[in-house]
Amino acid sequence: MNNFKLIFFALFLLLLVIVIQFKKDLFVLFQEGQGNFTTQVTGEQFPKTLTDVTGITYQLQQPPQQILSATLATDHILSDLISPDRLVAVSSYADYPSLSNIVGFYDDSISRTQGEIESMLALQPDLVFVASYSNPETVRYLLRSGIAIVRLSEFKSFNDIFNNINIVAAVTDTQKQADKIIKQVKTQIAEITLQVKDKPKPRVLYYDMNGYSVGGDSLMDEAITLSGGINVADGVLPDGENKISEEVAISLQPDVIVMNQWVFNQNQGEASPAQILKDKKAWQNVPAIKNNRVYAVPGTYLRSISQHRIKGVQAIAKLLHPDIIITKSVISQDSAYKESTNVQ
Repeated sequence: MNNFKLIFFALFLLLLVIVIQFKKDLFVLFQEGQGNFTTQVTGEQFPKTLTDVTGITYQLQQPPQQILSATLATDHILSDLISPDRLVAVSSYADYPSLSNIVGFYDDSISRTQGEIESMLALQPDLVFVASYSNPETVRYLLRSGIAIVRLSEFKSFNDIFNNINIVAAVTDTQKQADKIIKQVKTQIAEITLQVKDKPKPRVLYYDMNGYSVGGDSLMDEAITLSGGINVADGVLPDGENKISEEVAISLQPDVIVMNQWVFNQNQGEASPAQILKDKKAWQNVPAIKNNRVYAVPGTYLRSISQHRIKGVQAIAKLLHPDIIITKSVISQDSAYKESTNVQ
C-alpha cells in the first residue's frame, strides 16, 4: 500500500512538473525580447507559408495589399520596398524626429498605430508586421485572429538587418527592391572598411547619459569596428546594451567617446550631451575629453535597426578618420536624410 502511494505521489509530481514547464514554455513564447521569434517564410512563389515560433501557421495566398506595420523598423524597411498605397497603417514612431529617419514620408491618410489591438483589427489588414519587443498581449491576440503575422526578432548585426529586409521582401513580393537596398548598404560598408583598414584604430566608447554602453555582439559594436575603431567596452560589459557606471566608463580611458544627440535636445535648446560630459569634473583626465574627441551623433543614425543604420557607421567613421571620403546615401525613399557627418 505504501509503495502504491509512493508511486502515485511520484507520478503526480512528474505530471505537475510537466504542466509547469509547459506553461513556462508557452509564457516564454510571448515574452518581450526573449530569444529568436522570427517568422519562417517558406515558398518561392505565392502562396507562401508563414510559421510563427508558437507553431501557428498561415497561408499567404497572394502579395498583401492591406499591410499594417506596427514597428518603426518595418516602417523604415517598407518605405524603400512598397508603394505607400499598400499600407493601412504604420507605427506612430514614424513621425517622431528623435527616432525616425523618415519623418514626413508617410501621408497623413495612412493611419498611425500604437499597438492597440482593437484599432488594428478595425483596419482589416491582410498582413501585420510585429517584433520580438512588441506587446506580447497584442501579438497573442493577432495570432489568434487569423490574420497573417510576420514577426522579426534579430537586430544585432547588419546581417540581421539584411535578413529582415529579405523577409519583408519575401512576403510583399519586392525582392528586386530589397536586393538593390542591400547591395547599396554593402557597397557603402565596403567603401569605409577599405579606407580605414590600414589606419590606427582609436579606442572608442559609446556612452549614453543615462549610464548605458554596449558590449560585443551588437550593432553598435559592429558599427565601431566597421568604422575603424575598437569598442573598449567589448569584454568589459556583457554582449548588447548594458548599464555602465561612471567609474567603469572613466577607467576604460577611451580615445573617442560617441554619444546620442537626440533631436529634442537640439529643438529645445538644451546643451549637447557631448558638452555636458566634457564639463564633468570626474572625466577631465579621460583622453577623449583632453583631446576634445567627444561627439554627439544624431540618435536616429545610431539607434536605427533598418537600412538607415549605415548613416551611423558613416558618421562614426568620419569622426574617427576625418580624411576618408563618405558617399552620401541614396536610399530612394529617405525624405529625412541629412549628411551623415552632421554631428556635434
